[in-house]
Amino acid sequence: MLSIKRLLSATAAAAIAVAGLAIGAAPANAQGTLVTDEAQFMFTASAENRLNDHKLEYVKIGDYIQYSNTQGGTAYGVRVNSALKAKSPNLITAALNDALKDSTITQQVPSDVDDPLAWALSKKLLDRKDDAPWDGVTRKFATYLVNYMNELPTPGTATLKNATAQGATDSYGAYIELPAGIYLFRDVTSPVVEDSSNAVPMLVGSGTVNDAGQLTNPTSEALIKMKNYSTKMSFSVVGGDTKVDSTGRTASRGETLTYTMNGYVPKTDEVTSDNLDYVNTPQKGLKVDLSSIKVTIVDKDGKAVTATSASDYRVLPSDGPNVTTEGGKKWFTADGTGDSSTGMTGHTITVRFTKDSLAKWQNYIGSGYSMQVSYDALVTADADSQVDNEFYMTTLPDKKKYAHSVLAKLTFQKVDAAGNPLPGARFRIESADPNQLVLPSGYVNANTNRDASCGNNEAISNVNGTVTFDGLAQNTNVAYKITEVSAPSGYITLGLSFTVTISNQGEKVVFGDSPTSDPYGLVTPTDAGTDSSNSLTVENVHSIAQLPLTGGAGIAFMVVIAALLGTAGVIVVVRSRRNTTV
Repeated sequence: MLSIKRLLSATAAAAIAVAGLAIGAAPANAQGTLVTDEAQFMFTASAENRLNDHKLEYVKIGDYIQYSNTQGGTAYGVRVNSALKAKSPNLITAALNDALKDSTITQQVPSDVDDPLAWALSKKLLDRKDDAPWDGVTRKFATYLVNYMNELPTPGTATLKNATAQGATDSYGAYIELPAGIYLFRDVTSPVVEDSSNAVPMLVGSGTVNDAGQLTNPTSEALIKMKNYSTKMSFSVVGGDTKVDSTGRTASRGETLTYTMNGYVPKTDEVTSDNLDYVNTPQKGLKVDLSSIKVTIVDKDGKAVTATSASDYRVLPSDGPNVTTEGGKKWFTADGTGDSSTGMTGHTITVRFTKDSLAKWQNYIGSGYSMQVSYDALVTADADSQVDNEFYMTTLPDKKKYAHSVLAKLTFQKVDAAGNPLPGARFRIESADPNQLVLPSGYVNANTNRDASCGNNEAISNVNGTVTFDGLAQNTNVAYKITEVSAPSGYITLGLSFTVTISNQGEKVVFGDSPTSDPYGLVTPTDAGTDSSNSLTVENVHSIAQLPLTGGAGIAFMVVIAALLGTAGVIVVVRSRRNTTV
């Protein structure tokens, strides 16, 4: 029952007594005076888009009447709006009887009642359900009236504008002014406001009720929670194996990505078929762990408020995909192709909800709640320069969302001492700092400059001396370490290494070098270009004599040579003395 001091706030009507009389019941022989002063009807919602540009039709259902009581004071009552009663005298009675027929206490409007609206209010039959506003007697009453709009007086129209913050977090308000009374509001916005549903019919009245249950100020503001909800959807992806997540923009082969689909909880009668589906089309290069699929209702902060059981939904891969069982899990190998500009084709994964399941979650409509579906997917060796995923709800089939993950690559050149391309050198890539980034154990360098002898994280320079590593995640704060593990036949393997960072969707590749990892100066990064990228060459030599003799490496080299020469001299002297004494 309504217990606040604003009359008929939100979707409810109040049961109010005025000077000992049921509201609407007039003193004997009293006609009363119609209250025509305007009141403010303030609509509130958790987001501006649930208010701004919503077009409302309104029809006055109940008039407020001012009476003079026997003590010379003022009292107020309510009666069916005169224009409505003149056009369709029995409509309010029919609407009330339809709304009340299935109520807990089955009642119908008595045949001798003069004013059915006043009777319903006095009997406290019109309820308020802010926690579950999609059902109840008042909801059914308002819906019935909307279904018979042709029998109502011509509606007025108003468009909500300039929603402003109301002080509380995620609270906005927009108002219109109308003569005091009880109104039926219908949201007729077309097309719908982006990411917002149209509101269901709302029965609203202005006025304040005192502690004695008396209507004391019929023109005071009415606060109405807009009975619509956000239809905003989102689709995100984060890295599973990386210690620095991939922010939904980058991934490595062998990495486990977690995809999260956030959709709104729909009103059951919005679902026109028997089911509501979450449909997504993973792109080739993803292998989905079907056993990892989870469904949760979360609040606006992403915190779970309720879990779901396996009976609440079904997982339906489309016919024909490669579904295998490995390690006790079922895996879906994706074959979708396309991108966010062209749309995606390929086999799909559908998570299906029945109306019975949705009915259990009607309390979570609006207020920032969302129905969240998530699963894990492995980035396979088939992944090329990107892996995408597409998601939509069958309630909004044209509002598709995409999760886009980039795979980067880097190249450098292997040369001999004369600067000529040198094929056949083998390199290994790994994380420069495992505390920041872990190269996934399942990583595969799928570029063509590999042979059967290569490990998954190795590459060999080709005939042009080019070495390529691809399928890499990127982040300016982490680095990869590349080490030469074997030189071509006839060249010295020195175990030199260097670091590289990749950022900005693979467009910036920055090679770095240090005397510690490259004491002989064989790694040569160029100066960074205008996009902060640079290139790099790695030199090989046939013998120690070809090593550069500059810098720290040159000094070290000279010390080694001097030591070798000194040792050789000692050996010669010793052997000479031995020969002399023989």
